[in-house]
Amino acid sequence: MTLVEMLVATTITLVMMGLVAQLFGAFGQGVTGSRSVIELTDQMRTVGWRLRQDLGGVTAPTIPSRRPEADEGYFELLEGPATDTNASVIKASGDTALLTADCDDALLFTTRAPNAPFVGRFGTGTIESPVAEVAWFCKRATQQLPGGPTLFTLYRRQLLVMDYVGVNPFQSKGNSLPWSDVGSSWDSFYLSSDISCALVASTTIPPSQWFLKPNSLSDLTLRENRYGHNPSGFAGAVNFPYLSSQDPLTGTRQGEDIVLNNVLAFDVRVLDPDAPIQVASAGGAVTPGDPGFVAGSDTAGLGAYVDLFWNRAVTAGAPPGPGSPLVPFPPTGTTAFQSPGVYVAGISAPNVKTLLGAVATGTAVYDTWSTHYEANGIDEDGDSDASGNPLIDEGTNGLDDNGNGLVDEPAEAETSPPYPVPLRGIEVRIRCYEPSSRQVRQVTIRHTFVPY
Repeated sequence: MTLVEMLVATTITLVMMGLVAQLFGAFGQGVTGSRSVIELTDQMRTVGWRLRQDLGGVTAPTIPSRRPEADEGYFELLEGPATDTNASVIKASGDTALLTADCDDALLFTTRAPNAPFVGRFGTGTIESPVAEVAWFCKRATQQLPGGPTLFTLYRRQLLVMDYVGVNPFQSKGNSLPWSDVGSSWDSFYLSSDISCALVASTTIPPSQWFLKPNSLSDLTLRENRYGHNPSGFAGAVNFPYLSSQDPLTGTRQGEDIVLNNVLAFDVRVLDPDAPIQVASAGGAVTPGDPGFVAGSDTAGLGAYVDLFWNRAVTAGAPPGPGSPLVPFPPTGTTAFQSPGVYVAGISAPNVKTLLGAVATGTAVYDTWSTHYEANGIDEDGDSDASGNPLIDEGTNGLDDNGNGLVDEPAEAETSPPYPVPLRGIEVRIRCYEPSSRQVRQVTIRHTFVPY
């Protein structure tokens, strides 16, 4: 072979080796991306199984209102203002990502373990209980991908429910714990304890005398005793509706509650038996919350999983006036969950807010509520009789407070569940983003509350 022929052969060989290297590189990237997607799918399947287990053990029938003496706990769904078709409300300044979705919902409820009891931290050891208070919620991830979608982190907070702890430091202090002993902060308390507690505080005693009391299922029927609802402990300042105020663990326990990263959506929907189903212009069916759904258009069927307050076009004047719970609910011509719910008290009421703020922001709450608010000796709606005396517990006082000849009718009640109708089922859509392959995966969990 001549020198020229050898150089040509060498050049061709180098070109072929480069092509082979590129081929192997592309193949390796494909394998890596596929493995990442498989791992993400497996993680999402595990999270879906965990949520199904929690929902399967819900202790409270989803039929408001519940009686505290029944010792049933609670079920609560917080619907944030964001939807899959309008997620701009949760975008950060300068965020232009198109994949941002409904990620501001939260699920909170009490659940019973199906097999082994729940285990939580207690001091330097652990403690067990067959019942727990759990909260599922998302927070915006601290680290975001440059130019990528807005990512969230999904948390599951678990607090054990036990009305009597039975070991120190609770046992030696009358089954309670001085607020000052835990640094007068919830963060400090959760660093060493996973027990569901309520803060007993008052303006008439100094903070040094405040204390934590472990919750029973009966205690958790009252909203002010639940996780994240009343951090100050002042029952007189407890308002409705509660917004999502849950926070993940901090300090040395930071990250323990994380169940899933790179989350795009944690969308909790309720089964509305009368929600309209429409035929889309491009074919297929659309329901409230889907792109292409037009309120008032022809209906092809009824019944769908929808966001609470799915008809966000409702104005503040559409529901009844303050202090006028809807009787019956829902109003004629509306579905159970298209409105923001029932007004529960007057605008100037000291203890319970109206839903005016919810109408303005697009938030909504489904709660199993408690009959306690009609027998607690507090004037929730802030009204008075002709002599100026406050009317207290009008729904259970044995009097005809509104003068229509009916005693203790629902219209006399000072408060009302936000949606005084049964909840038949929910659907949870968890959507995630896989950075290396830039693929999106979703798992859908449906659970019925109707007994088989």
